[in-house]
Amino acid sequence: MEISSGGTAGPRLTDEVAVLDDNVYGSLPGTLSARSIAESLVGSGWRARASSWTAFEVEQEWIRIELQQQPEAVLFSGVVEPSRLDDPADTFARLGLSYSIELWNPEGTEPIRELRS
Repeated sequence: MEISSGGTAGPRLTDEVAVLDDNVYGSLPGTLSARSIAESLVGSGWRARASSWTAFEVEQEWIRIELQQQPEAVLFSGVVEPSRLDDPADTFARLGLSYSIELWNPEGTEPIRELRS
């Protein structure tokens, strides 16, 4: 599957969520690449675009995260509608991915919820 800088078809982040500061951070440890994870998310109805040679921005109406390839894991950061934090966890679990997700307070000073598989 080709994921270009122009992006794939799919839902875009709503204006209400777009105004929030980054509030979600996490990791997807394992052997899958950021590209493979982005492709799997596109197959699950997400929109994706290449943001660099090795990073991919993926989104739904309620979340936008950038997947960044690291040697031991794919790290991500971005914005999520706080009431929907369980949704990315459910999606990652359905795709067979291990995950660690942190939701931070609006000030960005402390995590207020953590999810791990």
